[in-house]
Amino acid sequence: MFTHRYAPEDPRLGRFVRHDPRSLDYAHPEVPEDVRTAVLWDRRIPIFDQGSLGSCTGNAFAGVLGTDSAGRVASGTVTVQADRYGIFAPGTHTLNEEFAVQAYSLNTRIDEFVGYYPPTDTGSSGLAAGKTGQALGLFVGYTHGFSIAALNTALLDGPVMWGTLWLQSMFDTDSDGFLVVDARSGNAGGHELIISGYDPAEDVYTIQNSWGTSWGDQGYARVHGADMAYLLAQYGDVVVPQYA
Repeated sequence: MFTHRYAPEDPRLGRFVRHDPRSLDYAHPEVPEDVRTAVLWDRRIPIFDQGSLGSCTGNAFAGVLGTDSAGRVASGTVTVQADRYGIFAPGTHTLNEEFAVQAYSLNTRIDEFVGYYPPTDTGSSGLAAGKTGQALGLFVGYTHGFSIAALNTALLDGPVMWGTLWLQSMFDTDSDGFLVVDARSGNAGGHELIISGYDPAEDVYTIQNSWGTSWGDQGYARVHGADMAYLLAQYGDVVVPQYA
């Protein structure tokens, strides 16, 4: 297992790299490029704002639940089963920032890093977020996208959680709403977001962030295909939820 946390310069950057060789057994399949179509999955809940807490994995988890997927129209609530740590009570919960922080708290326990939140803002991983989905009875499983082809295939069925290196240049978007990916700018930390759309004709992805609506285009941004490929190659990971 490979575990690493980029030393974050911003407390919001709480994503750990956690690559487990066993995940290779759950690689998402790939379909030929000629059967891929443009997709843009609707988010049914507001964009979150995690503030200064490194809860991005919990925010991405909550956000993906509140975004449509194939055969599933998302809503503002979910019904969960209790987890063994006592973080979530069984029943219906609203998908909001409070839910996202609870999910982050559960993620930190599942990760079993040194310490957990609260009280310690340890950060967490996309892998733990997938396990949290199972623990709460919201996912029947999850797969991993290890390539652009797998990512594009996964997006045909719904949004995914995306763990990535965060560069200094990526704190802002350009005038066209694109994430500015400049490897020369230096590493700022690691972050977890949602990829909710892809246009193969333009080779452009749509992403959702959890830094409020003042970031990007009302909390959204676009990413060029070449930039996405670069970021995935920098210990990036994609967790693909599977619903019943």
